[in-house]
Amino acid sequence: MIRIPALKVLAAAAGVCLLGALTAHAADDWPRKEITLINNYPPGSATELTARAIARSIEKTIGKPVIIKAVPGGAGQLGPAELARSAPDGYTIGLVGSSSYLTAPHMMDLPFDPWKSFDLIAQAAELRYGVGVRKDSPIKSVQDIVDQSKKKRLTYSSTSPNNVLPLFQMAKLNGANLRWVTFAGGAESVLQAVGGHVDLTLQSATEMKPQIDAGNLRLLASTSPERWPDYPDVKTLRELGFDYISFGPMGYAFPKGVDPKVRDKMEKAFEIALKDPEVQDQLKKLGVAPSYRTGAEFYDHMKKMEPLFIQILTEAGMKTR
Repeated sequence: MIRIPALKVLAAAAGVCLLGALTAHAADDWPRKEITLINNYPPGSATELTARAIARSIEKTIGKPVIIKAVPGGAGQLGPAELARSAPDGYTIGLVGSSSYLTAPHMMDLPFDPWKSFDLIAQAAELRYGVGVRKDSPIKSVQDIVDQSKKKRLTYSSTSPNNVLPLFQMAKLNGANLRWVTFAGGAESVLQAVGGHVDLTLQSATEMKPQIDAGNLRLLASTSPERWPDYPDVKTLRELGFDYISFGPMGYAFPKGVDPKVRDKMEKAFEIALKDPEVQDQLKKLGVAPSYRTGAEFYDHMKKMEPLFIQILTEAGMKTR
């Protein structure tokens, strides 16, 4: 029989107790330094501007700066990948949403499992999407996309697999001949259409609105469930007879394993921010719909949506995983 000296056992036990006490103290003392917020798209994107509006309010609540770190690329999945690799010490949070949970995992190999890699903090908003063309484009309607693409393949720009679901469905179910050209940033994606380098763009209201208002881009349809408030006369795809839709719930998470006390404190800070009328007004001006859910509610919401996304991806021929 191997005997372990009693003093060693006591020392080990004391070490465990000390580690637990230090961890508890760290959670009680959080935050002691700035927070890094990983955003999956470049500066000026809808998600980056949304993050900045929310971060300003969170800073007031937690008393420390929130630094936005842009990690664009990989169809919006490099950011979540970096978040998943980060230490769960409470000082790194990141953007997650329907793209990283519901579309990309079924389309490409990812170095993370969203359901196991993150501790969700909150849902913050719903992004509004639409399809647009340059001002002098011969494409005058959504039906023109189908008809003209059957004569010549049309290209469209976008940043995320989540945005482009409607056009994949259109290609599969209506016989449209379309090719997706992906870009790291939404503003760049829109400018490709404005400059005539692609035939269409499918982006968020935040990135399309400046070009629409300048007369450089025409909005053909909202691909969200509802019309855009800024352009109430422009119908949704569904209203035009195309039962296709883009969902854009977005929120924030810690890497998996963060102390629950820290997660709860950050969730409260997000709740305060997202219920602040000033923050809500800022998001609305960006063309973003404020939509607060707790971390647990956000998780349940996406779990309920997953079967629908799998069905859409399968019908559109996008599901490869």
